[in-house]
Amino acid sequence: MTKNVSRPSPTVLFITGEYPPTPGGVGDYTANLRLALAGVGINSFVLTAGAAGGSDVRTVRSWGWSLLRSVPSLVEELGISLVHIQYQAGAFAMHPAVNLLPLRLRRRGIQVVTTFHDLRPPYLFPKAGRTRSALMLRTARWSHHAIVTNPADERVLDRAAIPVTRIPIGPNLPPPRRNPVVDMRSVAFFGFPARSKGIEELVRAVGAIDAERRPEVVLIGAQGTPSGNNDVVPATEIDWLAEAHDVIVRRTGLLGASETTGALAEAGAIVLPFRSGASQRSGSLLAALQTGRPVVSTMPGELDDLGALAALPQLLLAPTRGVESLRDAILAALHAEQSFSPLPEECRWQSIAARHRDLYRVMLAGAD
Repeated sequence: MTKNVSRPSPTVLFITGEYPPTPGGVGDYTANLRLALAGVGINSFVLTAGAAGGSDVRTVRSWGWSLLRSVPSLVEELGISLVHIQYQAGAFAMHPAVNLLPLRLRRRGIQVVTTFHDLRPPYLFPKAGRTRSALMLRTARWSHHAIVTNPADERVLDRAAIPVTRIPIGPNLPPPRRNPVVDMRSVAFFGFPARSKGIEELVRAVGAIDAERRPEVVLIGAQGTPSGNNDVVPATEIDWLAEAHDVIVRRTGLLGASETTGALAEAGAIVLPFRSGASQRSGSLLAALQTGRPVVSTMPGELDDLGALAALPQLLLAPTRGVESLRDAILAALHAEQSFSPLPEECRWQSIAARHRDLYRVMLAGAD
């Protein structure tokens, strides 16, 4: 009679272009996912760049070709069961080494899964968009498994006949404390003030509100540094635009997670007018939706892009890039009766961790 031998818990190496204390949505996601996975018995390490520290965090000086040699060595050194890449087009300094990493790991017999946080070509590189899109699809094919976070990216991989699992992301902030003091003369924007996130439309829409009813705009979080890898709007440009439209802009600067949630919950409304429409890609949107405050965002590209989030009563949607319609939605949010529903189960970290755990187990069982 054969005894059942319990399989040891896998150890996962996460590879991410950013990680706390460096601010960024993918880094926050990875940190939250690791914490939730630890709760279901999955140990993990992180490989990242920058000033992150700790015995479970390893860093690289740059995301160059040396990655193809260093990761297999790190897998052996740490006794890694599976490598999980957190991929975003603008991360990893735009170097293609990370795209080739799944092929290198596969040839070494190392299981690799890649979560694609965004399958859109990188901003500011329109001539390279087709090439980089093709490379991202190859990255998905070379991975043993591909994960996407939203229906729009799932459709892309489905059209390319690439097997994929969709696992939604969770909020990148904790829930707020109860009964915050709300300032109804303010609207909040959370995250790097990027053009693609509609920061310019927000300032113009607030400026189109009558002066006696015009709220101030509170920019919550780090300003970010404009570069060729992002579309962050410089602070001086935002200030010039605000002055031109007679809008008061107040910045909190980088805050801790609890302080950030508190600042969001104290705003009369939260406004995230994404130029491409709201989607399940955004941890900032999920964090805003759990605060209890009305959230104004923009209509998704497809009806199902928001999934169950579209039914939340605290979410108001305006057309993309429409200043007048955004102004009207902001006013409606500031005068709306409070109506709130919690995030759907699929967007809660316990559920997200359980789905990852189950996927890891299936992958590793198939590798035996």
